[in-house]
Amino acid sequence: MRKNKTTKNFTNFKMDNEVYKQRRQVMNIIYEVKNLGLNIPRIDVRIGEDKSCNVLGKGRLNDNIIWITPRAINKGENYLRHTVLHELIHTIYGCGHNSKCHLMKAYQPTTIKSKDKLLQLFKNYYNKYNNIKQMEVAWI
Repeated sequence: MRKNKTTKNFTNFKMDNEVYKQRRQVMNIIYEVKNLGLNIPRIDVRIGEDKSCNVLGKGRLNDNIIWITPRAINKGENYLRHTVLHELIHTIYGCGHNSKCHLMKAYQPTTIKSKDKLLQLFKNYYNKYNNIKQMEVAWI
């Protein structure tokens, strides 16, 4: 079955050299996660613009596809990392926003934690949800 590569209020950019460079930056962050030894699924990445100027990215819940805006990419490496990890949690685990978690707040905080802290927060979600899946398999 083919995945729907579009999402509401978001226009995907046509692939060219500039869009490829932006997409590569997002992919590098996904590879950072994989290089930690975390077994995450293949993630489709789209670059484009959202009709709402404030949106940095979108992730379709439980569908392994994310959309990132150039605005998120141009904010800086750690801001981009925060956005990508946030959207990965949406799309891989189906989690909603959590005002008590730095990584999963609905709006990006003005101060972003370090690369190591952001990756640790992602690992916490990874461990939490993978342990739940393992427990479900054990009960079958």
